[in-house]
Amino acid sequence: MNDNTMAVARRRASSFFATSAIVIAALVVLSFPATYYIPLATGSKQFTLLRHLHGLAFFAWVGLYVVQTQLVRAGNVRLHRELGVAGVALAGAMLPLGLWQAVAAAGERQARGMANPFEFSIYNVIDITVFCSAFAWAVYEATRRIEWHRRLMFVALLNLFGPAFSRITWQPSIAFPLSDMLPSLVADAVLIVLALYDRRQLGRVHPVTLGAIIVLVPLHAATPLIARSQWWNTFAPGLFGFW
Repeated sequence: MNDNTMAVARRRASSFFATSAIVIAALVVLSFPATYYIPLATGSKQFTLLRHLHGLAFFAWVGLYVVQTQLVRAGNVRLHRELGVAGVALAGAMLPLGLWQAVAAAGERQARGMANPFEFSIYNVIDITVFCSAFAWAVYEATRRIEWHRRLMFVALLNLFGPAFSRITWQPSIAFPLSDMLPSLVADAVLIVLALYDRRQLGRVHPVTLGAIIVLVPLHAATPLIARSQWWNTFAPGLFGFW
């Protein structure tokens, strides 16, 4: 492959990830009118400072991801790398905020007398674990294997898209467990788009893409069943510090 062909391939790759970043970020932003923007604007619901900080950090990471992909598409790799430090710092803040919010949410459900207040906590555990694993691995690959880095960051982004999509209240009534699987599986469906892109661009499905499909789709399909299981609802209170 000559230099011109490689340059064209890099531009196409940058364009795919930059465009998909904008689309996914827009869908994330559009997922919260009923559960956050409107209640906040009308004062119909009060939010804790923790919830505001949690939302700000996660929105900021998605926004930074969009900026980073646009910089690469524009060829400004130097600034992209410099801003990467901010991405690492922001992700470092997201971990404690995510864990803190998960514990607070479980406590709120318990205070309301919910029968299984830790049922939804499994989603927090999985989302935090997948995001941190994909992001940390992506940082490790940043100066080693750029195609791995790109896809791992993409997986981290999709892991934020799934929980955001679950906030859309106009979802049609669907029976359990598909109702609880749907948000994450919608995000996982984007991996199929990535796999098709890989086939066209690389001639094969990239290992990161294939691995994400193999691991995440079954995991997300099984999570609702785990969430309602007796063993999880017995184990979770201790895990979250509710002894």
